[in-house]
Amino acid sequence: MSLVSPLARPLLASAFVADGLDSILRPDKHAAKFRRVEPVLTKFGVPAALTSDARTLARVSGVVTTLSALMLATGRRPRTSALTLAVMNIPLTLVNNPVWDASGQQRQEYLSGLLRGLSVAGGLLYAAADRGGKPSLGWRLGQAREHRTELRQVKAAVREQYAD
Repeated sequence: MSLVSPLARPLLASAFVADGLDSILRPDKHAAKFRRVEPVLTKFGVPAALTSDARTLARVSGVVTTLSALMLATGRRPRTSALTLAVMNIPLTLVNNPVWDASGQQRQEYLSGLLRGLSVAGGLLYAAADRGGKPSLGWRLGQAREHRTELRQVKAAVREQYAD
């Protein structure tokens, strides 16, 4: 394991812990941001059941974000928690930075926030792909196939030798 991972994971997770707790404790502010993009979601066919209670949605999102961030920070299932945060981060970034609704300086700020959020999503996806030096599943399956083939060949050679 690299010495960077134990330091990088908590640093990456810290903003998500803070934002998740804020969403749990003060859901009205987060619900108001969600309500701004609700017409866009409806236009794209998101079911009303998912958008009907923005306050509860903000709290649930906060709980999932906080738990995933704490898991990432402590190294418990870091790949799964990083992937969960990445999946949660993209819609939240869009909700917090509605570039399509703004103009002028506000649009520039939203665009900057959108790019920052997408950059963090890239870092989370990178963390989700980090195997900590272990070989990938594809490599291990290939090695297992090769090993089975070699075993079959050795068994066949032994049978042939003793068949006489």
